[in-house]
This record gives sequence, structure tokens and C-alpha cells, in this order.
Amino acid sequence: MSSASKPKRKKPDPNSAKLTPEATQVLKDWMMSPEHVDHPYPTEDDKTELMANTGLSRKQITCWFSNNRKRFWKPKMDELGKEANLMGNTLSEHTVDYLKNWMLSPEHIQNPYPTPQEKLQIMADTGIDKKQLICWFSNNRKRIWKVKVQELKNLYGLGAEENLSDEHWEMYARTSSAVAPTPFAPVAAAAPPPPVQAEYPTAHAPPPDLHDADPVPPPDLHDVDGAIVDYAAIAAAEVVESMMREHEDGNEQKRQKTEDTVESYAV
Repeated sequence: MSSASKPKRKKPDPNSAKLTPEATQVLKDWMMSPEHVDHPYPTEDDKTELMANTGLSRKQITCWFSNNRKRFWKPKMDELGKEANLMGNTLSEHTVDYLKNWMLSPEHIQNPYPTPQEKLQIMADTGIDKKQLICWFSNNRKRIWKVKVQELKNLYGLGAEENLSDEHWEMYARTSSAVAPTPFAPVAAAAPPPPVQAEYPTAHAPPPDLHDADPVPPPDLHDVDGAIVDYAAIAAAEVVESMMREHEDGNEQKRQKTEDTVESYAV
């Protein structure tokens, strides 16, 4: 093959720096940061800042984002979408309603991408963390928001490629059934149960019958003077006293029987 037929090798741009692993990591961190992961399209100002942080040219940065939105960002978002399916099963009904109402509210339906400040507010209102929030919005912009926009286009007689106008959005705002999301109402602490009147308020009162089929223990372990009442010791003493009483009764019966026998012989 003659040298004339060989394709000419493109000369490298002398102003372009080499794409090092460090520079690649800076670009990936920017793309997947909470502020940009929903919309990884750097503005001209963003590109200028990335150029300063990486040493790359504007053209290199533009090409990198164009390629890696498919190679890197999209697979990551698909993975987050799968995680969102799992997390969706763990979110409470109130949380899901809140997120749906936020996304479809007239204030946000045109741009269902919460700002960093709005994300903080949503997390404070619902109690979910940032990863759950990002996963839910990434997954449900396709499942809920996109379907709703198509429904509106069908309602207003627009084609799939046509965009909703400001007039259409105003009509949606007037007729929307979506309500403004509300934060969780604080859960009131459970009131303590009312005190039970003690059947035996002092240490000198008798304890409950230990042979009762359904004994009711005294609710308060303190007597009127503030001293701790040891009901177990009192109950044990009662048992011992009862046993001694039965023993004395048995001895009395034996003595009575002996006396009866003696009297019978005497007669």
C-alpha cells in the first residue's frame, strides 16, 4: 500500500492535556454529585471551573460528558432505579403521597428536579435520606411524571413531540387535584396511664391473698412515709405464720384427743 493511500493521523491538540485518572475522577464526582446527578449537563461556567480543576480543554470536557452520560451516568442511574424499587417498598404511604404531590404540584411539574435547598426541605419533612430521595425521583420521573405529562398532552390534543405551553400549564394549575405536600405531623407522646388506687396503701395493711386465683398486686411499692414496702417479705411472713398456726391447731387437736382418751379410761 502506498503512503498516499494511508489515512493521515490527526495531530494532537498541543493545548489539550492528557486525561489522567485524577482528572477523570474530578469529572465523575461532578457528574454524580447531589447537585448535578439529576441533570449532568455542565454550563459554560461549570466547564470553566472544571477546566481549572482538571487542566483539560473545554472541548475535552464537552466530549467526556457526551460520552460518559451513556457509558457511566446512565448505568449508574439504572442501578439507582433498581434500588428505588426496593426502597419504594419500605417508604410509608404518607411519604410516597408527599413525594408524588411535590412532583405533580403546579409549582414543580414543569421541572421535577428539586434544588439542593428543596431536597433538604423534603428530607426534613419526610425523614428519608438523600440517597432515597435521589433514587425515588430518578425512578418516578419515568413512572409518574412522564406518564402524567403524556396524559396532559392527550387531554389538550397535543402530539408526543409537541410541548405544553404556558397556557396549558395554567389550565393544569387551575384544575389540578394535586395538593401541596405537607410534612409529617409530630406524633404526640402517649399519655401515662392513670394511677391505680392502691388497695393496700401502707406497709401495715395486709397483702393480697397469695392463694387467690387472680391476685391483684399493690400498684405502689412505697408507703405514705416514702419508705419502700417489701411485699415479698410480708407475704413470706404471712405464709410462715399460717404454717405455725396450722401446726398449733394440730397440736391442740392431739392434746384434746389425749384428754378425751384419759377421761374415757377414768370413767
